[in-house]
Amino acid sequence: MTQLPQGQQQSSPDVLHFTAVLFKRDGNMLLEIPNEVSAKLTGMEKVEGMINTQPFRAVIELEKKETYLLHVGVAMMRGADAQEGDTVQLAILGREPDPVPPADLQREFELSPEADMSWQKLTTLGRRDWIRWIEGAKTVATRARRITRTIDQLSEGKRRACCVDVNSFMMCRIKEDAETRTTA
Repeated sequence: MTQLPQGQQQSSPDVLHFTAVLFKRDGNMLLEIPNEVSAKLTGMEKVEGMINTQPFRAVIELEKKETYLLHVGVAMMRGADAQEGDTVQLAILGREPDPVPPADLQREFELSPEADMSWQKLTTLGRRDWIRWIEGAKTVATRARRITRTIDQLSEGKRRACCVDVNSFMMCRIKEDAETRTTA
């Protein structure tokens, strides 16, 4: 298996660890993100991470000047084996740089104005998913196929990569962080 050069991959976000207590307000299950973690999330609308051992991608909202609340869905609660009043462990990814298309994808955008126009209309999270899917390829051939498919799908107006595992990047990053923390 041919490994891809690592030079084009995006830099890894910090993994932010904390505990929080689940509470209900206006029918929504929430948890308060501590101020020191909230400060690292300024301007973000969604975060991804793990609650206990359950991976998630969820909405956050600014509660006060410096504190965010995380919306905890039913599936997150069930997967985390948690309920209102429980203290849960969280590991979430911090702010990432704005996604920049790798050079090989950018070259294809220059040949396909339709795909490039669709790319420009995507959300930051949508762009990040496409890039993660491409960069998750283990071989040069797979990466090339994924770039071709990305161009085709964006040209057709599709907004999401059909086969991207949105949790794989996050889980790998959290695992790397855990390994680094145990060897430090």
